[in-house]
Amino acid sequence: MFDVTWDVEVAGPLLEGRREAILFDLAEEAVADIAGLLRAEAEARAPGGVTGALRGSIVSEVRGDTLERLRGEVFSESPYAAAVEEGRAPGSFPPWRPGTPLHAWVRRRTGASDREAGRVSYLVARANARRGTRGRHMFRGALAASQGRIEERVRRLGEEIAQALGG
Repeated sequence: MFDVTWDVEVAGPLLEGRREAILFDLAEEAVADIAGLLRAEAEARAPGGVTGALRGSIVSEVRGDTLERLRGEVFSESPYAAAVEEGRAPGSFPPWRPGTPLHAWVRRRTGASDREAGRVSYLVARANARRGTRGRHMFRGALAASQGRIEERVRRLGEEIAQALGG
């Protein structure tokens, strides 16, 4: 008969109190990936206009310091992003005077003088007030078009969690 002895040292993230931190780090990376792909898709769907300012204003951020608070956001702080996304119902005049995005768009698009651009901006604003504008739905469309890639990333997150926690 013989005796076999061994010392077992059990170490790993699950037993070292790092489980929550590991889960958070993996989830944060996945949320950042998803927000980034949504941002890229929204940028591709946004109208370029003359300056590309709307596309350039679309950003993604990850916020939250716990798993429960972790959020990814894709948004634009452009003053006209909401009107481009949802459209504009007929009604009041949109801003059209010098210094507004519409006036700048007319100047760049037509090459008109400031005075002539003012006249054209007024006419465009009047037409928009009468007929409204169609929404481009760049954010909504980005989400719909990205569903499969989002689901794939979430599936991969599950695999990463299992791997990190020894599963």
